[in-house]
Amino acid sequence: MPHSNVTRLRVKPLLAALVTGGIFICVWSLMALARQARGDSRQMFEFQQSSDCKSLANSGSWAPLNDTISCSNLTATPCGADTASHWSWAAPAVQCGTRQITQDQGRALFRDAWLVVAGDSIGRFFFAALLRLLSDSGEYQIVVGHRDFEYSFPGGTRATFLWAPYATNLTAHLHTWEQAKRAPDFLVLSCGLWHMLHITDPIDFAATMHVFKDAAAAFTQAHSKDGRGPQTALFSITEVYPPRLRTEEKRQHLTLPMVDAYNQAIAASGILAPPGTMTLIDMHHLTQGCGPTCTHDGLHYSNMTYDAAVQIFANQIRSGESGESQHQQSRLSSLQRSHPDDATMSSFHRVEMSGKAIS
Repeated sequence: MPHSNVTRLRVKPLLAALVTGGIFICVWSLMALARQARGDSRQMFEFQQSSDCKSLANSGSWAPLNDTISCSNLTATPCGADTASHWSWAAPAVQCGTRQITQDQGRALFRDAWLVVAGDSIGRFFFAALLRLLSDSGEYQIVVGHRDFEYSFPGGTRATFLWAPYATNLTAHLHTWEQAKRAPDFLVLSCGLWHMLHITDPIDFAATMHVFKDAAAAFTQAHSKDGRGPQTALFSITEVYPPRLRTEEKRQHLTLPMVDAYNQAIAASGILAPPGTMTLIDMHHLTQGCGPTCTHDGLHYSNMTYDAAVQIFANQIRSGESGESQHQQSRLSSLQRSHPDDATMSSFHRVEMSGKAIS
């Protein structure tokens, strides 16, 4: 068969998938916009949870602290009556063994590992929460702005933040790591809001997500051994509260129907497991549940929201159904014993970098 015919055969299924997905998202978005124009109640999109424990780690609700909720069932670290509410896991998640990860446990979980958070400002806030879990020194700082930066901790933990707000940016990083000898052990990615703000086209976003999905699969396959590879996670689009958005551009483009359409594009792309390679961290469920009192600008939320997201991710890693490698299991077993590095874990070194991918 001529090469051109083979190429056409490979391209046709992708084009068909993009066209079908694009038509679905377009119709869905138009219906949502029409409902909003009529003043109808919002038909909010929700991600479907599977029965595996990694997915169930997203299940729960914000609850006031009281004597009936055990601290081990809360994401708060530490938890106490001085805070009005904390994220409380639902019963199925608790039955999976989901529980609060302490600072010592977090340090052990990420010991001798390279952890990368890449994405937009939501990812940067998540990275700040990760640093709070790993260090109680109070000396760490995130670099505000469109910058890459990195921390190294005693115990071999390397934590990197990469500014990459578009799915195309993340795809480029994945291609770089696919060819690299060393890849991140843990990877958390966040995209969508910048596309929504500056391009405002869920159909185009859906197309970029399909390419992103293929890059994620190739990256995982390149660094998998015996069926195990890097642990990867993707954020859903955070909830927005238009009256609190600070610019007219944001109020015009960051709308509730658009949030739902973009989340639908993520779900329809096939990137989320199963059958995809990335685990969902449902930031939309977290932020929508916390409500407008948790956000000062209609887009970014209080620290406890991102602390809860870090707790969800840490539990997804240690979940019994996550299929930890022997190396990860050895980290988890060390939770039960002291480690000489723990006494100096609060010290760290920060390196600011250019916006290029790190290999």
